[in-house]
Amino acid sequence: MKTILVTGASRGIGLEWTRQCLDRGHRLLATCRSPDNARGLLKLRESYADLLDILPVDVEDEGSATRLFSELEKKSESIDLLFNNAGIIDWEDMLDVSSASMEKIYKVNVVGALLVLRAAIPCLRRSANPVVVNVSSRLGSIELRGNTQLGGAMAYQCSKAALNMLTKQASIDLAPFGITVLSQSPGWVRTGMGGSDAKFSVEESVTNMLGHLENAGLSLNGKFIGEDGVELPW
Repeated sequence: MKTILVTGASRGIGLEWTRQCLDRGHRLLATCRSPDNARGLLKLRESYADLLDILPVDVEDEGSATRLFSELEKKSESIDLLFNNAGIIDWEDMLDVSSASMEKIYKVNVVGALLVLRAAIPCLRRSANPVVVNVSSRLGSIELRGNTQLGGAMAYQCSKAALNMLTKQASIDLAPFGITVLSQSPGWVRTGMGGSDAKFSVEESVTNMLGHLENAGLSLNGKFIGEDGVELPW
């Protein structure tokens, strides 16, 4: 049994990730901004009361992340897998995206991921095989954008490219502690973010992702992989 901390766990991929990991017998620390309003998580807790803790964190707020992990530190908590999933999107293209939207999306998708990862390091170091998964996207691949006409989502694409750099640098900085850090794209998923025309259901995406992370270790450190486990170009 692993102890897994998930951000953005109240809906979409984060909620389904929590559900599938609970089904596999893992212990989940599911975080979101408003636990009292997280109906999906509260419903899961009815069946998995011994395995599921629902905890508050706002990834935009450094103090919130610090408070969360301070409480976990007091309990000498060990985290085997950090699923850095919280994220938002704006589909506006380069000509229409606002500076306010760019700043907001960077704050959640990049700065928020950094704040959580940095605060989690003491708990990760207690694990025998700590892994950090930053949920990225093929839209964050600079090389793939050069091979497609897909446009739009300027702020999101830039934020995921920046998240990939966070992954790469963190994989170097945290290697002495034995912490594996990788980026993983969930594929194009039918969520409120991905839309109804997407290729994968949420269940299919999470099943695929988990299938390639069950035995994740240092061989994946600093890598960018898809939901199918195939390495993606930066």
